[in-house]
Amino acid sequence: MTGNTTAGGYFLYHSIGIYPGKEEDLSRAMAEFSDVWAAPNDKQWGYVLRKRQDFIDRWRRLINVPKGSLTTVDNVTEGMQKLLRALPEGSLRGKRVLASADCFPSVHFLLQGLAPKMGFTLTTVPLSEGRAWVETEDFLAHWGPDVGLALLTWVTSIGSSKMDYPALVAHGRAMGSLMVADITQGAGLMPFDAMNPKVDFVVSTSLKWLCGTPGAGILYADKDLIPSLQPEARGWFSQNNPFSWDLDKFEYAPDIRRFDSGTPGSVAAIASLPAMEWFAKQDLRDVAAHNRRLVDRIIARADRLDLPLHSPRDADRRGGAVMLRMPDKAEAAACVGALGVEGYSVDFRGPILRLSPGFVTEERAVDATFDLIEDIMTRRRRRFAGQGQASTRGASEVLVALATGLEGGGVKVVDLTAQLGPGTPILRLPEDLARNTPKVAIHRISEYDKDGPFWAWNWLELGEHSGTHFDAPHHWLSGKDHPDGFTDTLSVQRLIAPVNVIDCSAEAAADPDFLLTAAHVKQWESRHGEIGPGEWVVMRTDWDKRSDDEELFLNEDPDPYEDGSHSPGPSTDCIDYLLGKGIVGWGTQCVGTDAGMAGKFSPPFPAHNFLHRDNCFGLASLCNLDQLPPKGAVLIATPLKIKDGTGSPIRAMALVPG
Repeated sequence: MTGNTTAGGYFLYHSIGIYPGKEEDLSRAMAEFSDVWAAPNDKQWGYVLRKRQDFIDRWRRLINVPKGSLTTVDNVTEGMQKLLRALPEGSLRGKRVLASADCFPSVHFLLQGLAPKMGFTLTTVPLSEGRAWVETEDFLAHWGPDVGLALLTWVTSIGSSKMDYPALVAHGRAMGSLMVADITQGAGLMPFDAMNPKVDFVVSTSLKWLCGTPGAGILYADKDLIPSLQPEARGWFSQNNPFSWDLDKFEYAPDIRRFDSGTPGSVAAIASLPAMEWFAKQDLRDVAAHNRRLVDRIIARADRLDLPLHSPRDADRRGGAVMLRMPDKAEAAACVGALGVEGYSVDFRGPILRLSPGFVTEERAVDATFDLIEDIMTRRRRRFAGQGQASTRGASEVLVALATGLEGGGVKVVDLTAQLGPGTPILRLPEDLARNTPKVAIHRISEYDKDGPFWAWNWLELGEHSGTHFDAPHHWLSGKDHPDGFTDTLSVQRLIAPVNVIDCSAEAAADPDFLLTAAHVKQWESRHGEIGPGEWVVMRTDWDKRSDDEELFLNEDPDPYEDGSHSPGPSTDCIDYLLGKGIVGWGTQCVGTDAGMAGKFSPPFPAHNFLHRDNCFGLASLCNLDQLPPKGAVLIATPLKIKDGTGSPIRAMALVPG
């Protein structure tokens, strides 16, 4: 999974950011800090404060501000809170604070909370009609002389849109408003000069394009304004001389240090300093050109798939990221999961896919990413094709025929479920690797006795993945982002579908490690017909005949680390082939959906990884598959509606011609 990321498949510069050698640089910086801080001497404070100052100076040079005007904060929200609470008493009372609807939500939450306490009204400029961002003209239209302070989001995290910053600052000066620039999403990619045009305050972090760590935020304040600012949180480092400890003679430092309050946190600055030093050696024009070239490629590939842009198409009005609107959140999650399995780092917010290529991202990774996106979209369309399209009349006739067939014996119900009880075999993992599911336990509450004179009932102790059970997409890391990937959110329409039964019983009897391959499946299709989209595929091995003997059923080696368990299952190419046909799910008669040796495959556990990546289902410990035809039966697999459930024991059934 790391191979493609290392080779250039990283698209998360809107989130974290990496550069060549980051791991080594960060490890070296932390090791040095550890050595200094743990040494039995008095060198620690000099080292820590010097490194913090180096970090501050790097930031000063980056945005061209004078000494004594920039300090560290934990994050943008904290910097804004410190700044607003430091303003002269009543300076915003009765005025408006202006922010855009696409500002960073955390800052908006802060402003909402401070408004009643500080007596200002928060005005949120709405998104432009038909746009995913606020236009400069709309922001200016809401900005009158009653605006005491305006938050200027240089580049937005929601749409990667960039407003006309010089026009905003010029208007703010004319209105007499204070202005705070949040430069988080652009710093390090595009040049920013806080002196030209001159802005009152700047907040940012060292993440994203600067590739730093959490906790390494910054706050800049215009030196002419600093004397009027009195931070609410003050401490010994807020003074010009931190060692002036006269309790009756506190006096703020004359510069930005007045915001430092207590002992400043310095570890994040130390950890982020190597990235700042590396960045200072780069040509910003080359960085921006590389990003623009790759973003142009991303947009071209998105256009081929008819994926609407959620960002400005004009490069001069866009930051370094590009957002794409997927058909829905589930499809966005499916794409991110599929890409993650293959080592491509992309994320999403709702139905919006977010990509930001940077220093290590390669053009070939753009094409590979979109090849995978196209593949997953095609698979989903096949899987959901035709749902809900049957005529009411036709459907009614089918249901009547089914009911008649069930009543008259023309349709037979085959139970595919193992008995669930204390003797049910449960998957075992090495204890130092993972926590295991406990054995099934059935506890009697009453049986026509003093605890319940007229009734009998029990309570159960069991895991979600006990006995004949259902694996929901959220069961596996690759499926964690599917909003409909839990047992209580999945589409029940998908649970009842035709089933293809591939008989591998002879092969499994001869070789417990038998793998069903794509070639085997194609050979089966040549005899029985194509596997269709939205259908189940199950692997018959007659492994259920072993279920009375847990040791024989699990078939483990004495040392699972040396070899593992031996049970049949699908190969990687088999699962990939079936998902390409748009199946709804895969089932086996073994304790899990993968082969016993699948932990050694690449990637490991392909049935789990690929199925749940594609928002498909798994069935395990099925029984009686020998009673089903290769084609022509309908499988019913319905999990309990467990809140946030990752799976569930089920009563699996099949309808077969009588």
